[in-house]
Amino acid sequence: MVQKKRIAITTAVGILTGAWCAGSLLIAAPQGIVPETWFMLMIFYSRVLQGIVIGFADGICLHPVLRGAGLGALFSLLLCIVPAFAHNYFGAIMLFVFGIIYGILADGIASWAVRREERSVTKT
Repeated sequence: MVQKKRIAITTAVGILTGAWCAGSLLIAAPQGIVPETWFMLMIFYSRVLQGIVIGFADGICLHPVLRGAGLGALFSLLLCIVPAFAHNYFGAIMLFVFGIIYGILADGIASWAVRREERSVTKT
C-alpha cells in the first residue's frame, strides 16, 4: 500500500538535502571557480528523485537504515561519475558518502513518522 505521508516526507527531505548539497557546492568551490549550473541542477534533481524512490520503497523488507543507505548509494553513484572523470576524487567520495547519509535520514525519518502515526491510530 502506498503511503502518501511517507512519500511526502521523503520528497521533502530530498528537496532539502538537494538544496543543501547543491548550495554547499557553491560554498566549497575554490575562489574564482563557479560550479556548472547543469551539475548543480543534476545534484538537486538526483536528491529529490532519491527521496521520491525511498518513499515508494516501503515494501522492501529491510531495516530503514539499510534500505536508505542502499538507495542513497545507488543514486549517488550517478553523481560520482562527473567528479571522478574530472579527477576530483574527494568530491566524488563526498557526494557518495553524503548520499548514503541523506538516504538513511530520509528513510529513517519517514519510517519513524509513519510508525508513530500507526501506533497512535491503533491506540484509539
